[in-house]
Parts: sequence; C-alpha cells; structure tokens
Amino acid sequence: AIRFDDSKASSILDIDDDNTDLRGQLKLGMVVRVKGKPKIGTSADAETIEVRSELLGPVSRIDATTLTVLGQTVKVTATTFLGDELAGLASLAPNDIVEVHGFVDSVNNVITATRIERKTPASVKAFKLQGHIRALTATTFQIGDLVISFASLIPSSLILTNGLMVRVRLEATLNAGARKARKIRAVELELQDRDEAEVEGTITAFTSSSQFSVNGLAVDASGATVPPGLKLGDRIEVEGKLVNGVLVAKKVELEVENDPLKFELHGTLSNLNTSARTFEVRGVTVDFSAAQFNNGTQTNLRDAVRVEVKGVVSAGGTRLKATRISFE
Repeated sequence: AIRFDDSKASSILDIDDDNTDLRGQLKLGMVVRVKGKPKIGTSADAETIEVRSELLGPVSRIDATTLTVLGQTVKVTATTFLGDELAGLASLAPNDIVEVHGFVDSVNNVITATRIERKTPASVKAFKLQGHIRALTATTFQIGDLVISFASLIPSSLILTNGLMVRVRLEATLNAGARKARKIRAVELELQDRDEAEVEGTITAFTSSSQFSVNGLAVDASGATVPPGLKLGDRIEVEGKLVNGVLVAKKVELEVENDPLKFELHGTLSNLNTSARTFEVRGVTVDFSAAQFNNGTQTNLRDAVRVEVKGVVSAGGTRLKATRISFE
C-alpha cells in the first residue's frame, strides 16, 4: 500500500457532484482515485484526488449484513465504516437516503461497502449508481433489477449497448418503479501511460488468471504471480504500470475483507478523553483502550501531537479501535 500526502494535492474533488471541493473532508472508508508523484518507499505526494462514491439513493430493504439501494445489494462487513450520523445499521429505516463507498461487483450487482453515510434529503441533488446495462430498449435499460428511463438524454458521442458499464445520475425522488436518468456516461478508464499504477477493486471480466479486468480496466498478469483460484467477482489489488490502456501487473494480491489492519490514520490528535480512553484524528473517534504504543507510551498522548493510528472498525462501525499507535 502507498501512503499519499494529501496536503500537497492541487485539488480534491467529488467529480460526481459538479466537482465539489472536498479539501479537508476526506473520510475513512472513502474510495478515491489518486494521481501523484513517484513514490519514495511507501510514501508519495498526491497531485490530484478524485472522490467517487458508488451509490446514492433510498434504502428499500435492511437486514443484519446487507442493504438494498436502488435495486443494488450493499454488503456490510467488519471493515465497513459508518458515518457519525449512524449508530449501526439498526438506525437506518426504509426510504432513508444513503451514500455508499466501496467496491462494485458489477457482474452480480453487489457493492462491498467500505463507508456508508446517511444523507438529508435537502442535501441530495441527484441519486446515482454504476453498473452494466442490460435489457436495453429504445427508451429504457436496467442495472440489476432497477429500470432506468432515458428517453432522448443520450449524447451523440455515447452509444448504449448491453454490457456497457455506465455511471448514471437519477432524479432524486422516492417514487417506486422506473427511475428517470438525468445524466449517463460510460465509466472512464485511465489510458495515459504511467510507470507506476495501482488499482483495487473487483474482477469484472475474466478470461484467465493472466488476462482479466478490474473495475473495467484490462490487466495483463502474465508476468506476475497470481493467487490460485482467482475468479470473476474476486476483490483484488494490482500494482504495475499502464501501457496502452492495459495495467501490466507486477503484483496481484487477493484482498481479505476482515484484514485487522485495514484502516490507518495519520494526523494531529485532538479532543483527548483519558477517562473514556478516546481521542480524535481527522474527525474520526479513536478508542485506544487496547492499543500498543511505539516511540512513546500512553502518557505521551496530548492534544496537538501527531500520531499514526492502525486499527479495526468498532463493533458499531462508527469509530476506530486502535491496535497500534505511533508518535510521529
């Protein structure tokens, strides 16, 4: 994994929300696209950061480990971080509007969530989702079980076909049945040659263990060691270089959803509470009751100290339970 310094980035934008500036608003569990300078060791300076949540819309079904949103299944795991406005999935109700960050299995229309936030209706300009087109007609298509009406909305530069992966913005209404599209675009892939590139996501097309696609990006893994049994829908991380629109892999790893060190924070400590044994870093509440310390001890904790925190998501999904804290 590469640690990017976002303080050097010229822009941090939500590209699905009219390029809204999100500087200072990155949150644990968001999935982002980063362009940066060559790495030194495991660190690099970010030049631009694009934030792309995968799904935004009303909840229609809730159970212990999944949600249904706009006809798509959202899988909640031990590494799913919940926004401060949520006290576990039990605090959600049908028709609540949620924004989901995560990894899309567009073959099965399943999103493994890394972050879920509840939104106020007034703050939502449009619903959105991503997936493969199916059941295309002259005026409608489906993503999963959701019927989307597009009428004459399609720009001349975009030709819709069954199987095409698209991102769609929908009218933000709670009506049942078909949804009306406001904007449709094909999923954009990185085509510029780069000596270093990395992608994490699900295998969306699979020819063999050496030729497959991740989130629609073609991967040539013929020169890399590949985990045995790799298959369609697996979540993986690939490192390599981009050549003519293909990620030539030098490293392929199968991602483990319950990785105990999945989350890592770097920043300035604030709101230290020694009684509750918590503090905050970048707006995230950290429980340090079971943490090990490097380069210091618990007595060195105080507001304004810079720390690195590694840990796991708490049982409620709203805070980070620290396993290791290092002083920077």
